[in-house]
Amino acid sequence: MNIGVAEVELLVRVIPLAIGASFTPSLLGLQLLSTSSSKWIRRSIAVATGSGSAFLLACILLTAGFASLPKPAPHSPDIIGGIVWSTAAVVLTGIAVWLFIPHPDLAKKAEQGLTSRIAKAKTVTFFAFAFALSIKDITSFAMLVPAIHDVTAADVPWWLQLPTVLLVYIVAMVPVLLPPLWRLFRGEKGNVQLTNLFRFTMDHQFQILGVIAAIFAIYCALIAIGPNQFALISW
Repeated sequence: MNIGVAEVELLVRVIPLAIGASFTPSLLGLQLLSTSSSKWIRRSIAVATGSGSAFLLACILLTAGFASLPKPAPHSPDIIGGIVWSTAAVVLTGIAVWLFIPHPDLAKKAEQGLTSRIAKAKTVTFFAFAFALSIKDITSFAMLVPAIHDVTAADVPWWLQLPTVLLVYIVAMVPVLLPPLWRLFRGEKGNVQLTNLFRFTMDHQFQILGVIAAIFAIYCALIAIGPNQFALISW
């Protein structure tokens, strides 16, 4: 087994999914609001901790669950993996179709629900809200599930699998990590930019998520029929 090649191939397959999972407009919007407020340090830490706890719990459960499954035989199709990837493709396709249908009233309600709940919220509310938004994020989980399954099924040792899962986790957490770092280094100038980004994110949240879902639906479908899963085609 060539660990170096296997690990690189694994990263090439799963890191794009981690990047896709990081595109969560509602969670990003919450962190942008938190970071642009007067109590931004406590609130942004609460949001990052709440979201991080939810995704960490999911990653631990998924890793433990998939690790208990039998690994595919060498040089044989991974039927379970093919099912996981194709299911993700179907889910993401459905999400993309729904998001591309105009929902102007729903988009406004989503923003109003986000802003009204945290206007005078306590710090613990930011934690709870971020946790809830993360747990309900079907699009992100539709990408994290095949990514983590691929890691546990890969022909690499556990001491390489765990850092790979950690890397997937960190990349998926980018939306709640970057805004406070940006505010920290940019100060009040950064606050203006974060406010502008919030406005853009809320105005285009469904379109952003729809494009991401469509792109990764195609990606998951291609991986599902590729040589590492159903092996219907080779490249």
